[in-house]
Amino acid sequence: MCTVCMASRAPGVECDYTHAGPAQQILTEVGDAAGSTATTYVMAVSDTFNGALNANGDDDWIRIDLTAGDIVQIDLAATTFFDPYLRLYDSTGTLIAENDDNGVSLNSSLTFQALSSGSYYISARSLGDNETGTYALSVANGSLPPAGTVDELASYLTDGYWSRRSFDTTTDNTLTVNLTALTAAGQQLARWALDMWEGAADLQFVEVIGTADITFDDNQPGAFASSVTSGATIMSSTVNIDVNWLASYGTAMGSYSFQTYLHEIGHALGLGHQGSYNVSATYPTDAVFANDSWQMSVMSYFDQIDNTTVNADLGYLFGPMLADILAIQALYGAPSGTVVSTGNTVYGVGHTLTGALGQLLDAIYVTPNSAVYDGAPLAFTIYDVGGTDTIDYSDDTVAQRVDLTPEAISDVYGRIGNMVIARGTIIENYVAGSGDDSV
Repeated sequence: MCTVCMASRAPGVECDYTHAGPAQQILTEVGDAAGSTATTYVMAVSDTFNGALNANGDDDWIRIDLTAGDIVQIDLAATTFFDPYLRLYDSTGTLIAENDDNGVSLNSSLTFQALSSGSYYISARSLGDNETGTYALSVANGSLPPAGTVDELASYLTDGYWSRRSFDTTTDNTLTVNLTALTAAGQQLARWALDMWEGAADLQFVEVIGTADITFDDNQPGAFASSVTSGATIMSSTVNIDVNWLASYGTAMGSYSFQTYLHEIGHALGLGHQGSYNVSATYPTDAVFANDSWQMSVMSYFDQIDNTTVNADLGYLFGPMLADILAIQALYGAPSGTVVSTGNTVYGVGHTLTGALGQLLDAIYVTPNSAVYDGAPLAFTIYDVGGTDTIDYSDDTVAQRVDLTPEAISDVYGRIGNMVIARGTIIENYVAGSGDDSV
């Protein structure tokens, strides 16, 4: 509020400009902006900065100061050249977000939420650093995308990211897999991950030596999956996860390597990403749904910390999550035979599970085995088929908040938002620990 307004306005009368939006300024580059945190140009939300790339490789940085929680929409439009490229850096000059094309034109755009208060730096340049010309850079208040229902999240995995595709299992739910090109550690991770998918869908995986429906390899850098399709039918898929990936991220269940196998097998079976991204993504710039995170899907690029709207601690996944289960069952149906959770099942202390999940719980509750589970924080969805079932967390000494309602999210073993109950799953009994539990 200005001092003139305070001096001339009668007491109790609100200033006409109390609810006015931020002042808008048109700023113009008069000397070349430095391409670093040394830039002298500063803009604010609602401002527009008109600048120029004067030579190939020119990179203009403009500072903007944000408060933690601020969401801004940044747009970079080329006015006299062809293809701009937008980058955003933090106060140390570390790249934190970038965009080439906004999906409508070659202009660049990104939505960013500041996780901490301080200075950020917007970079305006051309794609390939080989164009010159003028540009307009604008910053406005932004907003998060809408949250998706569980059904919307699942539908996006099957029909939103790409057109629906799946193996034809109408007469036989068996899919062959070839693991022979993998190391022993890679084969073990693949078998565990395949077993977890079997527990959620009407699928049976059989190992073969020759031609297979899904072939695994580790001879190319990175982690990816690809499929050969005919219409909506997957004819074959390939999963590649580099041996260096395992060296970097571990080989136990609960490791990021294991979660990567779950993710890439999801692709091989027909699931896309949870948002319109590939290779890299920044929240919320690349999010289609505000609640896109590992808490809902192993096909998400955003962990529980990346997504600032999720009330959860970081947890690595050891199986399909809530949206994944609905999506994979939309493609292949629910398990039709006997699976590990059929019958009267106990989860936790005194568990009755077999297979990969049984091995994991043995390593947690019976005999510690770092080759199976190395103590990483976990997040998971319980999908159960029939019987009278029990979750026994009687060894937990921390206060837990447990909700056994289907699709509910709980806090267990001192972690927030790390247990989800799948749709249609009925857990009849819960055994609490010594903490001040809420059930």
